[in-house]
Amino acid sequence: MDLSEMEAARPDVVPQGVVLPTTIDWRPWNEALSMLNLVAEKDIAEAAHALDEQIWRLHIIVKRGLAPEESWLDLRLRVVSAQNNFITTARRQLSLAGGPLYRFSGRPGPDDPIWTS
Repeated sequence: MDLSEMEAARPDVVPQGVVLPTTIDWRPWNEALSMLNLVAEKDIAEAAHALDEQIWRLHIIVKRGLAPEESWLDLRLRVVSAQNNFITTARRQLSLAGGPLYRFSGRPGPDDPIWTS
């Protein structure tokens, strides 16, 4: 299923308050976040909290269904940005090399034609 088919399959309107079920098991993420709260430096924990907030926001939007004016790639970018900030913050304090990464995954960029072809 390509991106346009996925967008077409999304509900046009989900009434406010109606929650669509998802199959995500949040337990491992919440356990990892709790462990960070216990042992991580303040900057790392705060970066993790910012990532957690963006995940919450995206998950709530996904559960209610995307509105026609919402772009999946734009919404996902907020999570990816927070994730990259968390990785950079953690590497700065934990990595022996300490150098920044210039790429955080092998996922094609949002402007790659794969998303529209």
